[in-house]
Amino acid sequence: MTIKQRLIISNILMIVIPVLISAIIIGAGQYLSYQYWKNQYNSESSIYDVPEKITSVATELIQNPQKQKTTEKKQLEDYLQKHSMRLTVHDYNSRTLLLNMGKLDIDPNNKMINAIWSLSGEGSIYLSEEDVYSKKVAINNQTYVISTFDSFHENGNSDDGYYSQYQMLITLFMILFGIGIIVTIFFTNRFLTYFVFKRISQPLDTLVVGVQQIRDGNLDTRIQYESKDEFAAICHDFNDMALQLKQSMQLIQRQEESRKELLASISHDLRSPLTSIRAYSEGLLDGVANTPEAQHKYITMIQTKARDIDRMVAKIFLFSKMDLGNYPYDPELLDVNYELESLVKATAEEYRSKGLYITTSFSDQKAVIFADQLQLDSIFTNIVENSLNYKHKERGWVHIQTRVDHDQITISISDDGPGVPEQSLPQLFDLFYRSDPSRNNPNRGSGLGLAITSKAVERMGGTIKAMHASSGGLQIIIELPLIKQEDIR
Repeated sequence: MTIKQRLIISNILMIVIPVLISAIIIGAGQYLSYQYWKNQYNSESSIYDVPEKITSVATELIQNPQKQKTTEKKQLEDYLQKHSMRLTVHDYNSRTLLLNMGKLDIDPNNKMINAIWSLSGEGSIYLSEEDVYSKKVAINNQTYVISTFDSFHENGNSDDGYYSQYQMLITLFMILFGIGIIVTIFFTNRFLTYFVFKRISQPLDTLVVGVQQIRDGNLDTRIQYESKDEFAAICHDFNDMALQLKQSMQLIQRQEESRKELLASISHDLRSPLTSIRAYSEGLLDGVANTPEAQHKYITMIQTKARDIDRMVAKIFLFSKMDLGNYPYDPELLDVNYELESLVKATAEEYRSKGLYITTSFSDQKAVIFADQLQLDSIFTNIVENSLNYKHKERGWVHIQTRVDHDQITISISDDGPGVPEQSLPQLFDLFYRSDPSRNNPNRGSGLGLAITSKAVERMGGTIKAMHASSGGLQIIIELPLIKQEDIR
């Protein structure tokens, strides 16, 4: 469950739970109130709740005079006193008062009872804060008038006990209701806060631990987070960040090592020709070369070594430009097979004179790429020059082969030289790397050619790798992306 979903549920429950608890409390209060009044009604006024019932009880008392001393009469008397009511029974014909019970100070001047006689002894009359209900009852061929008096003011006072008690119950209920709502909101808030915050605090703690590990230099730390919520993406990005940071640190370390090696290599490779120049120049100054032929030889050697230094500096400058992306690059559509064939024809004789023979096997399919012609030529020149520098036979061989596969062309350049150790294959394209770590033979190159070649291939969008050739020498494989025929049109 995501944090967003938990927040939605939390907000809904924050409203629903208090409302539900409030409804339960209100329902319980209404039920208890109903039970209270029901008990009061049943215990105290169930048989006297309306004047008709009081009249009925009075009729029974008239019919059975012996009941006038029973508890039933006593209950009626108590009810009338408690509720500020009065009961009278008159003989209709003689208007003689036969029974007078309850609050006798109601209608003390007989105003309402006199009005009843004007209504033939039956009816209801309201006067000021009092009323009377009268009814004629025929018992044993004799007519009686039973009257029930009630005082609003007095009745209100008589019921003050009940209403006060009820108001007290209502007040207590409201207090309990308020406390219940506060407690409900408090515990609901605590529960929902835990329900949501737990899903936030746990991943945050995990991230904090991961950040501390990174801070302490443990770049191998990874966060294992299985939940599918908003933190999943953060944890995944954290792991990617840790991986990239580790790779960046490794790259920085490699660059630092390369920088140190570069300085050492430049110093070593420049020292040899500079030493030769110094030795020959001192020989000239000291008169060691005392004949014109010897002097010419010394000067020629100085010139040759100066050219070696110039070529080395030019290659370093070229590599730096390519590494920074500032090297001029003018790409155009080129047919690789045609360009290679032209280059081999132009240089084959020169390499043959140095003991290196070039054979080719080009694909019949047209292979068009988008590249700079000068850089394309330099790629193969550097590789062939590398084969020439490292050949260990009087006659060496280089074989160039191309193969077209769908959207790319694969170029293979193999020689029959001494090859390189297995562990050296991935390092051949590193700057200033040479297979002879002692660098005792400066004539075998500066270690810049294949590094420049790798940069050029990379700029063309291709890849380059080295492997052992079947002849025992070295095989360089280059893959370049082709331009589709429809794009050429």
